[in-house]
Amino acid sequence: MRFFTAMLLMLVYIVMWSGLAEAGYTFYPYGQIKWKQEKVGKLTADMTLTDNGLLYMPVGNKIACYDIHTGNKLWEIKLDLTGKISEPLLVDNGAVYAAGIDGIQQMKPNGSVTWLYRIYPKAKGTKSSGVVATGPGGLIYLGVTDGLYALEPRKNYKWRYSNEQNVVAAMGDREAVYVCTGDKNEGYGLRALDSKGERVWHRGLGDIKDIQMTFGPDGHLYVITNPTKVERNTSGKIQCFDRSTGKERWTYSVKANDLTKVSFLENDTLFFCSQNKVFSINIKDGTLRWDLPLLNVVSGVAVDKDKQRLYAGSTDGRIYCVSFAGRLIWEKEMDKTTGQTLHKDGGIMIDTCKDEKDAISRAPVMLKDGGILVYTDKGFLVKFVDVK
Repeated sequence: MRFFTAMLLMLVYIVMWSGLAEAGYTFYPYGQIKWKQEKVGKLTADMTLTDNGLLYMPVGNKIACYDIHTGNKLWEIKLDLTGKISEPLLVDNGAVYAAGIDGIQQMKPNGSVTWLYRIYPKAKGTKSSGVVATGPGGLIYLGVTDGLYALEPRKNYKWRYSNEQNVVAAMGDREAVYVCTGDKNEGYGLRALDSKGERVWHRGLGDIKDIQMTFGPDGHLYVITNPTKVERNTSGKIQCFDRSTGKERWTYSVKANDLTKVSFLENDTLFFCSQNKVFSINIKDGTLRWDLPLLNVVSGVAVDKDKQRLYAGSTDGRIYCVSFAGRLIWEKEMDKTTGQTLHKDGGIMIDTCKDEKDAISRAPVMLKDGGILVYTDKGFLVKFVDVK
């Protein structure tokens, strides 16, 4: 009888602890995990999150769709075009667009393809997919190596713009589509084109390694560029442009080539990371509010307006939580639990594998329900809530 009772208690003890030792990552004591997905694959472009709770993950030449509330994978398809997806998917008026090297495809939210637009001849010598954006005239704009194509949402071709340089970035509004073109030999430039493909304005960008563009809450166009090399006369830049005229309002420079994408706090402040620091910039005049050194911080910044906190990731798998005033609130190296074993004395041993580093180089994503989405470079996806 005593043996049976002891075995029963041991079984109950194991069951109670099994949830804590489930394989994956933990945020205890700072965060409560809502769900996690292991082995989602290596992202080749940033995730795209929709208003109806769908999360699109581009992994090589495949697209996986997840339910942001439950973490369940809904479907996965292979791109019907050549090359891996290197730019985020576009979601517009219920349609999903993905670009390859040689064209673009439109899909329904369930992943079924409605049409495919392929460009011939196929571009040579590139592994990066095209860029896709909305813009003036309600058109869809596809940028590839031989120019910018304007298409109707039902696939019909309207016009093409080309200056015989690669299109490396594009985004648009009702008035213009803003296109970055260039190559390593001749430098890069940014131009605004109207709904007919006519140039509105042009700005030179010099020799750059990469570029990111976004519209700020103040209505201006923000352009983030990193130089190919950090030299005496080069630096990473955040430039604020009047998007109707192309006039530069201000520039903030950092002697580095690792500037991340920027995140905004209403009509007031932007945040980014560079040189193992988080920067806070006044968007009215481009002046520095504060910068906070953090060990190995590398990702962009997620902004929680309700809790007035910022979140960023590091190369050693650490999540940093920072106040809007630039003070560190907490830091957490995500513990990876891979299993559990019984000790000879009856206890349970849990292997946390803290020596197994997993970088968080892509910015955490702030969700409408207060959750925070974190993706690691080894393909782990977790949604957690800050409880501190």
